[in-house]
Amino acid sequence: MGAVAGVMLPKTERIDGVLTVANAGTRAAVFPMIESATGLNNVQTIARAPGVHRLVFGSIDFQLDMGITGDDTELLPYRSQIVLASRLARLVAPVDGVTTAIDDTTSLRTDSLRSRRLGFGGKLCIHPRQVDLVNACFGSSDEELAWAHRVLAASGESGGDAVMVDGKMVDRPIVIRAQAIIQEAAHALSRSVLRRD
Repeated sequence: MGAVAGVMLPKTERIDGVLTVANAGTRAAVFPMIESATGLNNVQTIARAPGVHRLVFGSIDFQLDMGITGDDTELLPYRSQIVLASRLARLVAPVDGVTTAIDDTTSLRTDSLRSRRLGFGGKLCIHPRQVDLVNACFGSSDEELAWAHRVLAASGESGGDAVMVDGKMVDRPIVIRAQAIIQEAAHALSRSVLRRD
């Protein structure tokens, strides 16, 4: 058996399980799943534990633990805490929970785009049929790429001064966002080429 690339830790509530994996002599990336009130209460400590690569929101079990019946605005503050903890710990953007409706592509798209807007970097899939749509939602659209190229071109022509693009002011944070969009698209393309090879 080859080396383990990553370990998903369900129902992570404290750093004990993370430390067990980290001390096992493997170099596996650890993915703690935040699925309870206790886990969320300790999320900043968990995020900073050795070996943690990114956090994962186990939204279904979290709803059960908290007695929450909705998956939209009802979970917004908790999702935001996981994104914040990830950023403060300098982790890769976290992974959001599943959409349980396997054949409802509208709900899956809506959920995935919401996750992306909130700062998540991915989403768990409950069925292989969901993978392509989720990947598409977390990738840059043609419109976003075109906007990013316009921003970088305008910024280059202005010598770094603030400039207008599409009727909106563009300054350093917007330029950095445009650069990130183009870089992510390049990484996605290289990953796609590697998979085909």
